[in-house]
Amino acid sequence: MKTYQMHLEGDILKVDFGKNADGTPIPADGDEIVRDAAARLREMESAGEFRGGDLLKIYGPMSLLVSYAIAHHLAHRYRAIAISDTRLNAYVVAISTAAEYPVGSRIAFATGEVQQVPSPPDASPSFLIYWEDDVLIAKINNAVQVDGDQIVRDAEAQLANLIESGQLPGGKQILQIKGRASVLASFTIANQVAHLYGGVAVFDPKQGDKGLDRYVVTVSHTQDFQVGETIDIDCVPQPAAKVVLCGPANTGKTVMREALKTAILKLENAPKDFYVISGCPDGDGSWFGETARNNPELAAKLKAEYKSRFTPEFAQGKARDISVVKNSLLLFDVGGKIPTDENKTIMSEATHAVMLARTEQDVTDWQEFCEKELKKPLPFIAVIYSDWEGATDTITSESPILTGSVHHLSREEDASSRPIVQALAKLLVNLTISQQQEFISIPLTPE
Repeated sequence: MKTYQMHLEGDILKVDFGKNADGTPIPADGDEIVRDAAARLREMESAGEFRGGDLLKIYGPMSLLVSYAIAHHLAHRYRAIAISDTRLNAYVVAISTAAEYPVGSRIAFATGEVQQVPSPPDASPSFLIYWEDDVLIAKINNAVQVDGDQIVRDAEAQLANLIESGQLPGGKQILQIKGRASVLASFTIANQVAHLYGGVAVFDPKQGDKGLDRYVVTVSHTQDFQVGETIDIDCVPQPAAKVVLCGPANTGKTVMREALKTAILKLENAPKDFYVISGCPDGDGSWFGETARNNPELAAKLKAEYKSRFTPEFAQGKARDISVVKNSLLLFDVGGKIPTDENKTIMSEATHAVMLARTEQDVTDWQEFCEKELKKPLPFIAVIYSDWEGATDTITSESPILTGSVHHLSREEDASSRPIVQALAKLLVNLTISQQQEFISIPLTPE
């Protein structure tokens, strides 16, 4: 079965990751998904399905790797390409030569109305693009909080500055790109840089090995590289804190995960490579919280579409992803049932745990599971009670672990400014810093 699917419905290209017959995602690495996406694009092109025109809208989940491949394949066929952003209830124009569809404008899902929200005056760029050695860093600016349309406009402006200053000269065989980006920005980047180089390879944090960063070729104009091929680059191995957010079902783990993500990214000393993934097949991706606040009906519909079953194959795929991530701080959540083989498989790859519980018995049960059922005992750095009816947070202790309560974790509210969330965000960042300092202080063993 194909790991990536797409088909046209009028002027909308519907895309999604491949599913098994039971609705579970087909486990695959990023390079295989890119190969399948490229093959499907060629198949549709051969069938004459891409006829070009004024506007192509793309709807559905994509990875950064896939977005580069699709953007390069289709950009020259349409005057404008817009990508769905469920947080905004709109498509966002990421590529355009059409005056009626400016880059960064929104096209409303319901009405098709085109709107361009003004950029905030004198704001720092929400997206940064610069060189580190031979790698182009393209990443979201954690210090600036804006919507996806502004990120697209800032990415385009950053690229224009690099090109005008001669810092994107092109000509080399392969351009390597790395950084925490967005799908929208990646479409814009691919359209601007792909023609300057023999190919484009994008860093995949879910692959590689100790001492190796792995890049996946997403664009190629030469026989020297094939789309889906991988390129390994030596790197200095760093310690990684892989923190699992665990606890019973319906305690608000997904809301807490997204609140922590927002809070951490606002901290000045947050690690540049902070990474968040979901270890649950419940359809609550990183998009869900904002979509639920803006359009609850759409969020519920999409969650039902994306939700799949908690199977051994799903668990093994997530465990593999977590095990190979080399980012200095990784945060992920898991399902709310124990003891299960699936949670045992996934949580065994964690280095630390944060628990969200309702009762003291929950705490006892999960601590026992983490001490006795996993590959090795998993230390807790925080135990927090979820108080749905509460009106305020409490912090009862900060040492030896953080304890307290968080109130009313609702999908319709942003909990990132809650006191216990702020305290936990700082704890996770400090954990990462202390690990880095310990790593630096370890003397090298002579050959």
